[in-house]
Amino acid sequence: MQKMADERNKNLTSPIARWIEANREAPGFTESLRKLLMYACVEWIRRGTSALLTPEEALSKIVCCCLSEFPVGEWAENPEKYTDEIADFCEKAKILPLPAALQGEIPSLLDLRGVKCPLNSVRSRIVMSGYPAGRTLKIWLDEGSPIENVPGSLIADGHKVLSREKKGDYWEISVVKSDSKV
Repeated sequence: MQKMADERNKNLTSPIARWIEANREAPGFTESLRKLLMYACVEWIRRGTSALLTPEEALSKIVCCCLSEFPVGEWAENPEKYTDEIADFCEKAKILPLPAALQGEIPSLLDLRGVKCPLNSVRSRIVMSGYPAGRTLKIWLDEGSPIENVPGSLIADGHKVLSREKKGDYWEISVVKSDSKV
């Protein structure tokens, strides 16, 4: 217990970590933390490519790229659980070079195999919120609850599911992003 307290105090040298600690119990903290993460994504991409993306577009692009060292999709799904990681990422995004995967167009594939329900629906909605309108995204999903739930949540948001195809031990759906601001 003391080790965790010492670690937390060590991390409080960051202004972001201090803000998190001071606002942890504030109403709207979760959404504010998610926005902080999104703006760090914007800054990271802007520094690396000079592209100006909306917070939703930047988050969508980084989540689609599935960077193992920065599981931003996981953090955005449950930001209160990952406050230290988010604070660290926000600081590093100011200086880290942009990975090659983030220097091109937004990927047209989102691999959600292994992501548990309901987080696969949450992550697919996060990606679609910043995905270019009219563009098609292929999403890979596990058998069972994911293929039953994810298409329904995307349809409820106004997107169009073009196809569902069984591919061995997983499913591939093709979804067209609606023009709505969902």
